[in-house]
Amino acid sequence: MNAHVPMRQIAGRDFPRCGKKFSTLWKTSAILHSSFFILNFALWAGCSKSTPPPPELPAGQDFSISAAMSTNQIRIGDPVEVTLTAVHRDGTTVGFPNPASGKDVVVRDAKTETETFPNGLLRTVQKIRLTSMTITNHVVGEKASILISTPEGVKTNVYPFLSLEVLSSLAPGEQDIRPAKGGLAHWPAPPSHWLWIALASLAVLAAALLALRKFLTTPRTFLHMPPPVPPHQIALEALAALRAKGWIEALKIEPFYVALSGIVRRYLEARFGLRAPERTTEEFIRDALSSKKLSDAHRDLVAGFLEQSDLVKFARHAPGPADMHNALDSAERLVRETMPANPATPSEKESQEENP
Repeated sequence: MNAHVPMRQIAGRDFPRCGKKFSTLWKTSAILHSSFFILNFALWAGCSKSTPPPPELPAGQDFSISAAMSTNQIRIGDPVEVTLTAVHRDGTTVGFPNPASGKDVVVRDAKTETETFPNGLLRTVQKIRLTSMTITNHVVGEKASILISTPEGVKTNVYPFLSLEVLSSLAPGEQDIRPAKGGLAHWPAPPSHWLWIALASLAVLAAALLALRKFLTTPRTFLHMPPPVPPHQIALEALAALRAKGWIEALKIEPFYVALSGIVRRYLEARFGLRAPERTTEEFIRDALSSKKLSDAHRDLVAGFLEQSDLVKFARHAPGPADMHNALDSAERLVRETMPANPATPSEKESQEENP
C-alpha cells in the first residue's frame, strides 16, 4: 500500500541530519571570517602607531645637551648605564669625551649613534657602560668637556653633572671576607710533573727578583724617584681648583658641595690615616669628630666645617655665594691648621736627600 507522505513531514524528519551539516559549515565560515577580521585589525593597529615628533631647538641655539643615568648609587664593581644626548643642527658635529678617571671611573663600553630628522636637526646619542673601584662619591666627567664643531668654529660645553655614589660590597657591620665553604681539595695533592715545572718557574722568578732588587738598590742618580706630594698640598690645590671653576658665581650648589666634601674626606683619610669604606662622605666626616687620632683643636676645625655644611643642608634655604664662600674658607682653614708644622715641599725634600 503506497500512502502519500507530505513533503513537510519528510523535511521535518530529515532536518536534524541536514541541520547538523549546515551548523558545522556555518561555524567554520564564522571562525575563518573572525580570524581574518582580527588579523586585519591587528595589522591596522600596528601600522597606525604615531611616531614621536622630531626634536626641536629654539631659534639662535645651535645645540642642546642632556644626560641620564640608570642609577646614581652602586656597589663597588657594579655597572651603571650613562646616556648622553646631543641635539644639534645640520653641518655640526659633536665629540663626546672619555669620562674615565683611573679606578674612580672605569669605562667598560661606549657606543655612539647619530640620527637625522626631516626638519634638518640631528641627534647624537652616546651610551656608556661604566663602573667604579673606589668607595666614595664621584662626579662623572668632572674635568671633561664636550666639543661641538660648527661652521663658525669649535665650541665647548661642560660635561653634564652626574653624581655617582659607590658603596662597599660587604654587608653592614662586616669587616672581613667570609671564609670559603667546604668541599676544598685535600692537601697535599699527588705529585706530578706540573709540580716540578712550578718549582722551576718559582726558582727562575726568585732569581729574577733578586737581580732586580740588586739593580734597584744600587745608587744611581737617574733612578731617584720624586717624593710623594703631602696630603695638605693636594687638598689646597684641589680647593684652589674648585674655587677657580666658577661654581660659586654660577650657583651650582650640588656639584660644589659634593666636590668640597670629597676633598675634605680624602684629606682626612691621608692626613690622619682614617679609613671607613662602608661609610658615606657625610657619615665619615661626622665619625672623624670622635676619632682619637685627632686632637681637640682638630675636632673643633672639623666641627666648624660641618657647621657650614649643615647650615646649607638643614637651614631650609638655598645657599648663596656668601654661604658657599664660607664653606670653602672653612675647608681651607681646616687643611691649613691641621697640616704638619713647617712642612717641606717635595723640591726641598729632594734637595735634602741629595745634600745630607
